[in-house]
Amino acid sequence: MSILKRWFTSGWDEIVEGLKAHIGYSHQSIEFLEQILKETELNEVYLDEIVRKIAAIEREGDEIIRKLDDNITKGALVPSIMGSAELLLDRIDNILDNIYYISKEIKRGYRVWKNDNIRKIIIGKFKEMLDLDKTIIEYIGLILDRSRDLEFCSRYARIVSTLEEEVDEIKEYILDEVYQLALSAVEFNHIISLIYSADKIADNAQDAVQLLISIISTI
Repeated sequence: MSILKRWFTSGWDEIVEGLKAHIGYSHQSIEFLEQILKETELNEVYLDEIVRKIAAIEREGDEIIRKLDDNITKGALVPSIMGSAELLLDRIDNILDNIYYISKEIKRGYRVWKNDNIRKIIIGKFKEMLDLDKTIIEYIGLILDRSRDLEFCSRYARIVSTLEEEVDEIKEYILDEVYQLALSAVEFNHIISLIYSADKIADNAQDAVQLLISIISTI
């Protein structure tokens, strides 16, 4: 291996380590959302605490992305993959951003869960979306752990694509159900915000995986 190739390979390895940490933060944050859905009696104090925890994690994630972006700008990667790497950072960051947004939206609108129809959706199909999102996040972690094994990564990329389609199907199912309910504007906007944010997690994750495969294939 040439000195130049070793240099850029080392730069990619450092980026992978940062992305592993960031994905770990997303996994930790989505587990906080799961805790919320398990609670039968929610209150603002409890939700404030959860949102603060996720906000702190999100700030740590932003710092990781900032440092990785600086490394790329300073020449840590070959020019041919710099664009893909920048997009990858954006998509990975979007995963955590959407988890944080969901936590804030739950805090703002949890009172409408008193509507039995909404609560049924939240603890049913919406929870399914988050469960799939969590699995996708775990698979991104596996891909990053085995980022030198293209065959392994490609196999899990196909699985992620299938899971993303499942998330999209659940989103469509919920939309069909929501439009049949006589919801207030506040109730409607709350549930729509939640399901679209959960869908964005899967969309950004799939984009991230495709970018990872592209970069891994090049390196």
